[in-house]
Amino acid sequence: MSAQLRALLALAALASGLALGVPQAGDDSGFRPFSYVRAGRPLPPARPGERALLTLEGGPRTWRLTRAQLLALPTVRYTTEHAQLHRTFTYEGVPLRNLAALGGFAGQDLRVYASNGFVTTLRASDYLAAPIMLAHTANGRPIPVLEKGPLTVVLPSDPARFPARLYGAAWVWFAERITPAP
Repeated sequence: MSAQLRALLALAALASGLALGVPQAGDDSGFRPFSYVRAGRPLPPARPGERALLTLEGGPRTWRLTRAQLLALPTVRYTTEHAQLHRTFTYEGVPLRNLAALGGFAGQDLRVYASNGFVTTLRASDYLAAPIMLAHTANGRPIPVLEKGPLTVVLPSDPARFPARLYGAAWVWFAERITPAP
């Protein structure tokens, strides 16, 4: 299958929300008690001069996504405490499993790169089973840089599943690029 055909299929799946991990009726996706607040919509074209916030690379094609395009992707919302800021936020964002599917590397461990040089690896077994998200919104507003934005990897509040001593590095702020892990 050509890269162009795979990209078209990914866009079609994104529009329908099916192949990108949006649970269907009766789907025990492991996201419970969380659910999608919005299914994926067709990606709008980037406007002239609009800045890409996230790059997905390492799959059949490289995606450079703007805020408007990220907002069109399937979205989850939950409230959790940001451990470094010691504040609670209601975050909205795209589950990592949806971003991995769009990038063409679903089911593989992910490498997340931040603009400050930080890099971490997230296991597929974690992001496929839990709604770990790339948050673009906190408390209904874009995430400002002073609150670790504009994009932050956020984990649900579940200390038994994601103990801070083991998963603190999974909270990537200033996230700008996601690739499959080598």
